[in-house]
Amino acid sequence: MIYGIGLLGNRAHQMSYGPILAARDDCKIVAAAEHNAEKAKPLEQKFGVTCVEDYDAVLENTDVDIVSIATDFYLKRSLIQKAVACGKHVLVDKPMGRTVAEVQAMVEAARGSGVKIVVSYPIRYVPGLAKFAADVRAGMFKKITAYTHHFIRQFPDSDLMQYVSYPTAPRLNGGGELMNLGSHAVDFMHHLFGMPRRVFCHMENAYWEEYKQFGTEDMSTLVCEYEGFVATVVTGRSKVKQVAPSLNILDLVCEGVWVHADAETCQHNGEPVEVPQPRLGHSESCVQELIDCIEQDREPVMGLSDGLAVAQITTACYQSSERGTFVDLPLKDDKHPLIPKTDQVIDGLLD
Repeated sequence: MIYGIGLLGNRAHQMSYGPILAARDDCKIVAAAEHNAEKAKPLEQKFGVTCVEDYDAVLENTDVDIVSIATDFYLKRSLIQKAVACGKHVLVDKPMGRTVAEVQAMVEAARGSGVKIVVSYPIRYVPGLAKFAADVRAGMFKKITAYTHHFIRQFPDSDLMQYVSYPTAPRLNGGGELMNLGSHAVDFMHHLFGMPRRVFCHMENAYWEEYKQFGTEDMSTLVCEYEGFVATVVTGRSKVKQVAPSLNILDLVCEGVWVHADAETCQHNGEPVEVPQPRLGHSESCVQELIDCIEQDREPVMGLSDGLAVAQITTACYQSSERGTFVDLPLKDDKHPLIPKTDQVIDGLLD
């Protein structure tokens, strides 16, 4: 079967996933939509399709089987609900939405529909991290007492806005880098250990004036309490004088073993262990996961329940940062504190 692909939006990583879909023998890009004319032009130029303003036109197109959604976060709830109603499978760039209410609405819409929805968290497929995760989830490590993940992108001052669609007002995307980059690290922690009991989060606008104008964070430190141990996540965008490597480093302390991993390697007590090399790149693996779910009629390993968990944890983090206290999970109040109560769910376009 050749799947007809519709591209919705050209924010974040559409130019990452679109080319992967276009290069597959079993996929063909047949439609695209982007309500911002400036962002629509690159889609037309790259993929040779007419890019319309109306997202519904793509979702209702009978030639479209799968939609790739890469829009501002506030739009994802309405687009995914419509995709489910139209029977379209979904690849959606992280995170699922700005608020718990938005993601919960997607969960309710998709229940029993048979539509497959994969939220792309490609760092799960990075070789060193994938080996680390497989061993943790297999129960290899006993009496864990500490987990730390440094997930930080480093940018020269002049390069930030050439790369990211951030910063934006919280009403659009829910906050700063915890919502964007940090959602990868939050998802990975939840993938390993499940939902923490409570969360404390310290946020800073440490480096970038571009974020400060919107009152959002460029760096966050999360302290997540589990039974018997604490998981710490440090995530955000640092400023450097010249091009410098990013940080994606894991450390685990448990009985008898210190485990250390980065993108390519994994060590136990300083000794390298064998890291299986994947057949596909990490972004390609997200696309393959969706195709496999469709053809095998199974639930995604990165699906709506994971998207909802990330929304709950990040919302707890914003609440904690505002209050200066730990916040218990599950949430007693699922409102995002940076977003007005009337805007926890939005219908219509904001830009």
